[in-house]
Amino acid sequence: QVLKEYKDQLKEDVEDAIQKGLLQRFSPQEKSPSFERREQDFPPLTASDNHSNGKWNTALPRTTVESNKLRASYTDKTIDSINDNLAKIIDSNKRLENKVDLLSSSMKTVTLDTQLHKAVLADTINIMKDFMQYVIPASLTASKNERSSLVQVANEYYNRLHVASSRLINGYQLNQLNHQVQLMSTSLHSSTVQTGQQSASKYNSTENANPRDEAMHQLEFWNFSPKDQKLVLSLLDEWYTGRTLNTVVEQWENVGTAPFKIQKEYIKILCYNVEGWGTRALEAIDLMYNIQASICIFTEVGELWNTCRSPHFNTFYQKGTNKNGGVCIAVGKHLKATRIEVNIPNTVVIDIAGLSEPVRIIGIYWPTSQQRDLDEILSYVVEGTILSGDFNATVKEWNSPVTDKRGAHVKEWINESNLNYIPSMSNSSKRSLRNIDLSFSNMSTISSETLFFGTSDHWPIVLSCENIFFDTNSFFPHTNWKAFEAVITLLQTFWMEEQKKNSADEWYKQYIRFIAAVKNRVTHWKERDKYKPSLPADIIEKLKEIRKVRNRYYHLRHC
Repeated sequence: QVLKEYKDQLKEDVEDAIQKGLLQRFSPQEKSPSFERREQDFPPLTASDNHSNGKWNTALPRTTVESNKLRASYTDKTIDSINDNLAKIIDSNKRLENKVDLLSSSMKTVTLDTQLHKAVLADTINIMKDFMQYVIPASLTASKNERSSLVQVANEYYNRLHVASSRLINGYQLNQLNHQVQLMSTSLHSSTVQTGQQSASKYNSTENANPRDEAMHQLEFWNFSPKDQKLVLSLLDEWYTGRTLNTVVEQWENVGTAPFKIQKEYIKILCYNVEGWGTRALEAIDLMYNIQASICIFTEVGELWNTCRSPHFNTFYQKGTNKNGGVCIAVGKHLKATRIEVNIPNTVVIDIAGLSEPVRIIGIYWPTSQQRDLDEILSYVVEGTILSGDFNATVKEWNSPVTDKRGAHVKEWINESNLNYIPSMSNSSKRSLRNIDLSFSNMSTISSETLFFGTSDHWPIVLSCENIFFDTNSFFPHTNWKAFEAVITLLQTFWMEEQKKNSADEWYKQYIRFIAAVKNRVTHWKERDKYKPSLPADIIEKLKEIRKVRNRYYHLRHC
């Protein structure tokens, strides 16, 4: 209906224009001549003249074939050109997709970091607000004795700030790790696109390339060493030649079974008056690992005992009678420690299991200002007890110049308790010839060694128990985490496709089994000569630098 109305309107407009002289109709002036066939125009062909031109007859077929070949060649070139253009367009689109993925990943990481910072900042502001509202006014108006009770409250706020800081650091590291994994996955795809960008034929070969060749190219792009490349490629060969997923995973799970070789480790006990854990925690931790101590008794730790805990150790603390007192016993996590509840200041009692025979450790600190009844701990002295600490008592027979009043009392009590003094090599006090850090036991074959080390006013002491040991496996696992990350990244596409096929629970079970199998496959076992807890080399170097600076400070202070 619309077209009909438009046609009628157009016709009216044309007629109106013709009447006004704006348009003119075209009329042919003369009639076109009709076609007439005349005999002389087309003379008849005789039989002798039919196909008389041999040159024409032979040239005609050849010309037709060449024309077809030219047309076919032109068609092939056109198709190749179209294919090249399509390949370039696909390459360009993939590069754009990779760039968008990178930007999206970066934006996601920035968003997560921003949310994390906002949450931690809000928590920190609330902590500081509470601290300024409750602690600072109380510390300004309270008496001297009342202010001492605020130390524990201040420590609680410190712990809250420490937790907030840990949340921020751990969250940031986790976001960065996820971002790096996404970057590695994206770089794998972008590398494949770059390989196919050079020409259309090379693009086609990349699309159908051997996954092993692609992996080799990617490992070279990641600057993997030949040894690591060989390990990763061996895993990929096993992956692609395996009949089923379950077959490959089972094969990796059964590779490198952990060997087992029992090795006896005799325990060493470190006894050290640190004169404040807050200032000497680092050197004490360094000493623990240098002498390979399994049990440590630290006296006069102060109120900052919890500011820096030693890795791989469980710590048990008992407060003292003043802010400078307190005792800590640290037990390696390879041993089982049970605390015996004792409501006595400056006294910690721990039972140690997992040894060739059970041992009880009693650590005490007896400052000169404290009144102590040693009979309070007599009930805790059992068979297999080691008692050690700073007694601030001197006995002439125990490597001191004279026997003082407290020393005589301690000696009498030790004899009544059927304990024996463990002789030391030298005096434990740096400021005098007194030997006030003492150790006792009702077991035999325990030796004592004085270490001339540290910045405290006391020398540390090491007790070696020659008949008490624990069993440990002399083999330890060594995992190639670089190869592990590469295999997980290179096979990520497979698991993304599997996620679309299976339920979330089933996919999760298969994937975590796959991850554990890959870890087992890239792990080999090494034999160690002796047991030693691990501490990163960079931390050890920092500890040495701090100790040098502190020693220089104390040396210049006393000059």
